[in-house]
Amino acid sequence: MNCPECSQSDVLEIEHILPDEIEVRFFFCHNCEEKWWNRDGIDIDVTQVLEMVRQSKT
Repeated sequence: MNCPECSQSDVLEIEHILPDEIEVRFFFCHNCEEKWWNRDGIDIDVTQVLEMVRQSKT
């Protein structure tokens, strides 16, 4: 995976399984410190991740 901001390949990827078995991935670029989230191959905003967690608790 290359960073969408600086195109470097030094990217950390962490897979998270949310409470409702929703799989999301967090990415962090070591070069420019860009951060992003992804679900099913689609980039999502951290607020969407937080909303998914919140909804699973209700």
